[in-house]
Amino acid sequence: MRRSSHSALMAAMWFLAFAAALTSARYFLVPPRLLLSTEILALSRNHLLILLHIAGGMVAMTVGLFQFVGSLRDAYPGVHRAMGYLYLSAVFLAGCSGLWLSPDTPAFAAHGLTDLTAIDLSMIGLSPSFLGYSASSRFSPNQFFLVMVGFGTLALVWLLTAALAFARARQRRFDEHRAWMIRSYSLTFAAATVRLAGLPILVLTRDPVVAITCTFWSWILNLVVAEWLIRRRSAVDAPNRLAQTAS
Repeated sequence: MRRSSHSALMAAMWFLAFAAALTSARYFLVPPRLLLSTEILALSRNHLLILLHIAGGMVAMTVGLFQFVGSLRDAYPGVHRAMGYLYLSAVFLAGCSGLWLSPDTPAFAAHGLTDLTAIDLSMIGLSPSFLGYSASSRFSPNQFFLVMVGFGTLALVWLLTAALAFARARQRRFDEHRAWMIRSYSLTFAAATVRLAGLPILVLTRDPVVAITCTFWSWILNLVVAEWLIRRRSAVDAPNRLAQTAS
């Protein structure tokens, strides 16, 4: 039962990661298609930075998955190392461009909420008034200062965890390297989980400003789950390490 649950969770993670990467590819269509008005605004204001951020995120999201495939790591260490460098380069590219973009996120959030067509949930029976806004609602970038802080902090912590993962690998402290890679990829995976968190938070809070702000800080939950997985794995491996030491 536990094995089947683990397999289901892994399958869900792979599906969500590839889905996030594939849906992001629409930015690279010529001309870009299927973009919301807020995404069009972001692309028009910061065309190169947006494309760099998305390209780095797509590569990190997909390549990072394979770094946790134990059979690949053991059978082809050279491939694992090369993909690791690719992953770290992608995180560096996406993290630096995300940090540069963070001051503009309040404007994007305010614009997205003002355009009610971007959040039309009438098909599932949720009216704008139920969710805390209406056609007369007006939002200012000043209301979303914490969105900027959340996005910028995510970029900084993402870069830091990747740098520490790289440093531990260079020091051949591989247990710590794997732990930092789990933390790093949990932040990479925020590209998928943030999309999933937005609507439930909006329904629960019925306050668009609070919901958007909490959504941009929801990556903290990814780190919490990552830390739980690391500690759980450490507790499982501890008896084996003791046995090896005793022998």
